[in-house]
Amino acid sequence: MENNRVSILLVEDELIIADYMQDCLQKLGYEVQDICINYDEAITALSKKTPDLVLVDINLKGSKSGIELGHYIKQHFAVPFVFATSHNDKDTIDRAKQAVPYAYLIKPFSEEDLYAVIEMALMHFGRLQQKEQTELDDNPVIINDGIFIKQKNKYIKIQIADLLLIEANDNYATLVTNKGKYTIKTSLKNLIAVLPEFFWRTHRSYLINLHHLKGFDTEEVTIASHAIPMGKSFYPLLVEKLKIIQG
Repeated sequence: MENNRVSILLVEDELIIADYMQDCLQKLGYEVQDICINYDEAITALSKKTPDLVLVDINLKGSKSGIELGHYIKQHFAVPFVFATSHNDKDTIDRAKQAVPYAYLIKPFSEEDLYAVIEMALMHFGRLQQKEQTELDDNPVIINDGIFIKQKNKYIKIQIADLLLIEANDNYATLVTNKGKYTIKTSLKNLIAVLPEFFWRTHRSYLINLHHLKGFDTEEVTIASHAIPMGKSFYPLLVEKLKIIQG
């Protein structure tokens, strides 16, 4: 039978509290994936199997705290985590906030408190995931010779051959053609992954279609009638790409 229970990694160095939390979690229908007593054990457990949620005490014994573990989880895993603490003073909460946990559990707590905090964290995480997925809907789709982009809830087709260059601005990218400009919410990294290899990066903010390249030097690139900056570190890469023999 398939196990559909939410799996939780419990990081708690007080064994009596850890046993109590494990009993509560199991009574509530959650699966306790593992119990860790410090930062290093938690990292090892996470590397072996990713849980659905991590419940971590802020004040772990050892050289690294639960807050530092929270930062690590945030950077390396798409997993919600909840901070548990008996210290609800302003300084502790302010330090904990920097890791952006999905919820706080203040000790001592009841079984009902534990349930409420976990369910709220999972709901918050799920909503953020849905929001990110919705934002990803703007990413272009390549079909044969065309790139389909979303404009006002409708996909339109731009011929790849007509695409001159792409300019990045924060989380947006502007696609430039001879007929106009189109702005979508995506990154240059995403575009590089789907466009043909004749699209080349010449600056941290620009991607060009080499078929429309008119000229370039160490400071500027000319694409059709457009002049854009040349990144110093990108110049030798473009020279190599075009296999230019310099006399």
